[in-house]
Amino acid sequence: MKKGFLLILIVLLLAGCGPKTFNYGAQQMALPQLVVQADGQVKVNPDQMQMRLGVVTESETAGVALEQNNQQMAAVMQMLEGIGIAYAEMATGQFQVRPEWSRPPRPTPANWQRQIIGYQVSNELLITTTQVDLAGKLLSSAQQAGANQIGGLQFGLADPTAQRQKAIEVATEKAIRKAKTMAAAAGVELGAVQSLSLNQNGGGGQPRLMMASADSVPIATGKVEVSAAVTIVYRLKEKKSP
Repeated sequence: MKKGFLLILIVLLLAGCGPKTFNYGAQQMALPQLVVQADGQVKVNPDQMQMRLGVVTESETAGVALEQNNQQMAAVMQMLEGIGIAYAEMATGQFQVRPEWSRPPRPTPANWQRQIIGYQVSNELLITTTQVDLAGKLLSSAQQAGANQIGGLQFGLADPTAQRQKAIEVATEKAIRKAKTMAAAAGVELGAVQSLSLNQNGGGGQPRLMMASADSVPIATGKVEVSAAVTIVYRLKEKKSP
């Protein structure tokens, strides 16, 4: 009988030594926090230009269309080298040879069949260069050299690393200033930073007219904008009384 009593007593003692939990129910509150967000932008002049130059030729035979295309593209590449675009700054894009089919007459006979009436050859050249000041000259000379498709003109940065770092600094400084202002207005003090997150976004441009000579096309290069967004979470503490 005594052994049974001792066994029950030991079990009750062990149960009382377990981890204690406190549950305040609806009254349980998380530590007060302040979440601030801010973004920063850096705008600079572009130092890289990209453009597509295409040559499209048509003829009744594929051989003639291809020969004409080769001649015109060779003239375009020669023009590019002549104005200062290096061969390493050129890259062939899409090249295509496709037939052109006859269109059905109206009304269309029951036994009508379409036929190949010619061929079209298209060749695309991609230009990537840091010589941004050649944009106007390039556009005006490309068509004269034989390019009949011109597009995809874009201005950007060859390496935006430094500008992105500066945008992060600007965004972080704005977020810290915002947090200090909000804390002072609310009568609390900022505690330790709980989390810090970053989102980086590229930006567009604001038109800026490039100086152009009489034999070139006026180009608005714009400003390249690099931006970053920052979110900081602070722990708050009560402001100490003076």
